[in-house]
Amino acid sequence: MRILLLLLLIPCVARADLTIENAWIKNLPPVVPARAGYLTISNTNAAAVAVVGLHGEAFERIEMHRTVMKNGTMKMEPVAKLAIEADATLRFEPGGLHLMMYPRQPTRPGDSYRVTVEFDDGETLDFEMVVKP
Repeated sequence: MRILLLLLLIPCVARADLTIENAWIKNLPPVVPARAGYLTISNTNAAAVAVVGLHGEAFERIEMHRTVMKNGTMKMEPVAKLAIEADATLRFEPGGLHLMMYPRQPTRPGDSYRVTVEFDDGETLDFEMVVKP
């Protein structure tokens, strides 16, 4: 019985070792279809995890992108999976990794949206993102 209880608790404990901070969305005029999103994910697990997607009811889709220099021009490339090593932090920030978020309705500074991050082990973690000017 104790082993079964322990097995049921393992996925919960693993997510307790992941924290999301500074999650925000850059507000843009309603005519712009996408918003950039930024956040920090810290992994204090003893093992690596990988982010494989994000979604939220207020968004048609959320994509992970990387800013890269190609042939002298800055471009965005979609990223399907991002590993976070043990005891490491992954930062989505202006000029680097970021989210491209396609809202169903216009956003306004101060709005807050629930977003879910999905990991390669099937686990998820919900968090709030606030819109900033």
